[in-house]
Amino acid sequence: MKLYPAMLAFLFLAACMPAFADSIDLVREGHSPFVIYHDAAAPSSVAMAAVDLQRYVHEAGGVELAIVQKPATPMICLGENAASEAAGLTAAALPWEGYRMVTKDGNVFILGRDTADDQRTPDGGTSAGTRNGTYAFLEQFLGVRWLAPGEHGDYVPKADTIRIPATDQTDAPFFLNRRVPYTQERRAEVQRWWARQRLGWSLLLIHSHNWRRSIPASHYDTQPEWFPEHGGVRVPPTGHYKLCTTNAGMIRAYADAAIDYFDRNPAATCYSLSPSDSAGYCECEKCTALYETDPNGNRSVTPAILTFYNTVAKLVARRHPDKLLAGYVYAAYVFPPKTPIPLEPNVFLVWAPSFDYGFTLFRPELQKQWEDLLAQWTQVTRNLSYYDLPVNISTEAGALNPPGLKILKFIYPRLKAADVKGVYVYGIEAWGRGGPLNYLLARLAWNPEADVEALFDEYCAKAYGKGGDEINRMYRLLDAEMERHFLEYSNARYHLTPDMMRDVYGKNFAELERLYREAEAKVDDSDAAARLAMIGDNLTVLHWNLRQFKMLDHPDQSGFDLADADFFEFLRTHRGTLSLHPADKARRPLAARQKLTVAAADGIPGAQRVTPYRLRGDQHLVLQPVGNGAVEVKFEQVTARGKLLTYYVYDDLGKEVTSGLVSAEAPVKLEATDRPYYHFVISAGSASFMLKVTGAAWAVNARLSNQGLHLLGKATPLYFDVPEAVASFHVSLEASPPGETAQATLYAPHGRSVAQFDCTRMSVDHKWIDGPAGWWKLDVQPAATGAMDDVWVRLGEELPGYFSLDPERALDVAIGK
Repeated sequence: MKLYPAMLAFLFLAACMPAFADSIDLVREGHSPFVIYHDAAAPSSVAMAAVDLQRYVHEAGGVELAIVQKPATPMICLGENAASEAAGLTAAALPWEGYRMVTKDGNVFILGRDTADDQRTPDGGTSAGTRNGTYAFLEQFLGVRWLAPGEHGDYVPKADTIRIPATDQTDAPFFLNRRVPYTQERRAEVQRWWARQRLGWSLLLIHSHNWRRSIPASHYDTQPEWFPEHGGVRVPPTGHYKLCTTNAGMIRAYADAAIDYFDRNPAATCYSLSPSDSAGYCECEKCTALYETDPNGNRSVTPAILTFYNTVAKLVARRHPDKLLAGYVYAAYVFPPKTPIPLEPNVFLVWAPSFDYGFTLFRPELQKQWEDLLAQWTQVTRNLSYYDLPVNISTEAGALNPPGLKILKFIYPRLKAADVKGVYVYGIEAWGRGGPLNYLLARLAWNPEADVEALFDEYCAKAYGKGGDEINRMYRLLDAEMERHFLEYSNARYHLTPDMMRDVYGKNFAELERLYREAEAKVDDSDAAARLAMIGDNLTVLHWNLRQFKMLDHPDQSGFDLADADFFEFLRTHRGTLSLHPADKARRPLAARQKLTVAAADGIPGAQRVTPYRLRGDQHLVLQPVGNGAVEVKFEQVTARGKLLTYYVYDDLGKEVTSGLVSAEAPVKLEATDRPYYHFVISAGSASFMLKVTGAAWAVNARLSNQGLHLLGKATPLYFDVPEAVASFHVSLEASPPGETAQATLYAPHGRSVAQFDCTRMSVDHKWIDGPAGWWKLDVQPAATGAMDDVWVRLGEELPGYFSLDPERALDVAIGK
């Protein structure tokens, strides 16, 4: 497979360009004789370019050029066609996605390497060179900028006359794969913004975490040796499970999964080798023999991972020699092996230096480590792409994301010098808090040597008009404060922590608001005002969160202060906008679409009172109203981790009843109705909390994830009912030893201890239990070693899978009865 563009031919073509023609008046005093021509059979990307060209010439110059499919002088001729051929112009020597722009004989020609709608480049991607050239033309000669997606995102200066100087120029993106993910790119308006920013890929790389899909957990029953060994035991796969990378049978099965994928999808060119996220690598003798110690003194599994990549790639190449196998080098395998491992030619690495997430590259020692590692990986392979979130604070709390100008200036020129082939750098989903960063990342993806400072200054001036100086100062203030914070707080990474909220945002909120209000008072352009209001939306969310954490001295003196009810209404009316982080709609569990039979427990013998506990992450409760009063769900000990927790309530028929935002200060109340039960679904991400339910019997679904019910740090005894028809069942306790551990005791309905669970050596303690019907108790406690932190408990498929945490309000749940 040929991976790289013909750059030498491109440079030769540029050196041999003919002399420029005379300049052209595209529009003169609001009139134009020009038409826009493209061939009727041109790819849809060319047709899209023609429509946008027509639109922006009209907006800028007040004249609408006709789009025609027969050449007519004078014209803007788009794409390779008979007219461009007659003019002696061709895109054949251009790199994929590159373009040429020429004024000749009174016409303008824009042409590039274009793939047809059903065509792919040799590396599995697409090429829209003509469209890229059209957007470059609009930027260069009309001054158009696409500052953000949507109705108010365009900057289009007006002019009675638009003169195109004599031009013959070519350009092409440096990176063959250019993506700015997590910008709400599934929305049509964002996809169009991506195209106008010339994001795209002539080299397609599929590199997502793929072990679970390739080797499903169901294989454990017949092939436990394919899965990791811990403490001498092959661990049942749960969550983001790992594999035994030295097991020949597993390797063959993984290669067969890739081969089957390519057999079923002949046009596909890439399959992912990347391990599941998180820890838990195999500790069998063969795997452990391959592990090393990295420069920071931690275990490095890189030799095992690269050996696995290579072995699978060899097997796949026997049947599909022209396909790529892509895989991360990341986390516990981010450092190259001490002894070089020559990679197979069909392996493509995606370097994700996870130690630099957030703004840690403000730290000089990590800049050096980053630079050293980049040099080392380029010695391992030339098939290298880049994946990162180095200027990103992950939060839904409205905290404006600094642009990280110093970090961007550090990263991108070095990626170019190292000849890295692609960039996948996270943007910000809430455009009202990360618009400047999203714009910079898109521009640098095309030209990694662009002037970052100039791009940022231009963005602020054009996006916010007369208020641009204040917004520029506001973001630069945040940049400086974030740099100071990361130098002072060694634990700061990419999540919005309470320390960061207080030290960066709480301390500076008054100044942020002052600069915003000054800008607001100056702006007199409606589009600029709308873009500015997107920042204001996020400052409203930020203020509410700072007030919740008592990080503002006088919150009521702010113009962004809203009472809870008003704030919840604000969120409701702004749901679905580009401005805020997209509402994380809690997925309706399968059980919410099934008929349930529920019954409140009539007392549980030997039950203990509820003790403080924490649930972590998304949860699904079933609530059965008791009595004639309202049901109330109160949240306590909420640790939001930068997320806005939301809830959705469904009735027994699966119909949504209500939804809203979780607040420790505002319990959720469900008025009495005739419905037999409700599903209460919480979208919490990595947040943790405790629940107190009154007016209902309730239970929590431990099957929302395949790991089970997620507890954090503290646990109260858990109760579950075993039906008469079940003679035996299994229970699992999971932690992450040796650092994070837990133990548990299981008590039968008669109160006798029947099983002990211990996660001090192995991550999952999985036991089959025989015993009578009735209410059982599982008491989870800290272990003798390690610390109790993230813990999961799970019931086997023999049981409905629900736990009751409050024995006085315990609920028995049966499915399909």
